[in-house]
Amino acid sequence: MMTERSRLELTPYERLMHVVFGYILTRCVTAIAELGVPDLLADGPQSIDRLAKEAGANRDFLNRVMRLLVAEGIIDEPSPGTFAQTSVSALLRRNHPETMRELAVMFTSQSHWKTIAQLPDAIRSGQSGVSHAFGMELWDWLQRPENKGEWDQLNTGMTSFSSGTSRAVAQSYDFSRYARIVDVGGGHGFLLRTVLSKAPSARGVLCDLPGVIAGANRDELGDRIECVGADFFERVPEDGDCYMLKHIIHDWDDARCRKVLDNIARVMAPDGRVLIIDMVMPDERVSDLSYLLDITMLVQTIGGRERTKQEFDDLLASAGLKLEAIYPTPSPVSVMEASKA
Repeated sequence: MMTERSRLELTPYERLMHVVFGYILTRCVTAIAELGVPDLLADGPQSIDRLAKEAGANRDFLNRVMRLLVAEGIIDEPSPGTFAQTSVSALLRRNHPETMRELAVMFTSQSHWKTIAQLPDAIRSGQSGVSHAFGMELWDWLQRPENKGEWDQLNTGMTSFSSGTSRAVAQSYDFSRYARIVDVGGGHGFLLRTVLSKAPSARGVLCDLPGVIAGANRDELGDRIECVGADFFERVPEDGDCYMLKHIIHDWDDARCRKVLDNIARVMAPDGRVLIIDMVMPDERVSDLSYLLDITMLVQTIGGRERTKQEFDDLLASAGLKLEAIYPTPSPVSVMEASKA
């Protein structure tokens, strides 16, 4: 793994080996999250003996994983055999306000692990990794009764992701000017609840598939949010002056995205806005999280992809919409505001 030298000082052999072994680091991170180690470190440094006992783990095996995570800056070791939290590992705690635990665990669940393994076949065929792994779209596979655990993990993982990005979106964009905010494909409503806290006079509409809406906590949503079970390829709630699409557009090819955007453009208020909340791929080839997520879309979806600003411009124009502005946030996503052309 990484030595004390900077990445630029590594030999080509060392650099390649670090990349090739990267999956091991990923699995070690999610393994300690599943064992609850970050939660055990919440109150201060702990010895490896106590961590192993409390986590129900083998002391030697856990210690070997922990020393790797120390070397990578994910865990701290203030004294030999004693481990402590860092700002990175704190995000793996269940009760952290911006927890990413469930998201991390999701990325090594079967729905993700098996599909990325199919990348060579996906590249050869031009078909998604999920079609090679499961013979069907991911959403269909997740709806099978025997995969309920995977479905639940996906939903909790995406809610985990929303905990950080939703706050970033709410603080970076002015929602107070809207009266009726519709969250299209809004899951269990975390983003909508966060946004409404910044728009006290607005009401919200949470729109998703009936099975997803059924899992939303109505007490948490409160009386300002109306729940609508619908397939956004068929219809969306009418008369919103703000329609949010967070991590929806990147799931689909242009034709299906255009269908969703057409449905919105047809029923939105004349002066309404469509907010696409997604990553914007840079035009230049620089290290950026959007490139990694783009490969996730390649293997996980049929046609999903990350897009550049120009690609968003073209997609919106094809649905009779115009990109007005892009608002960066202190997270990987931006808010793209569009109006009727």
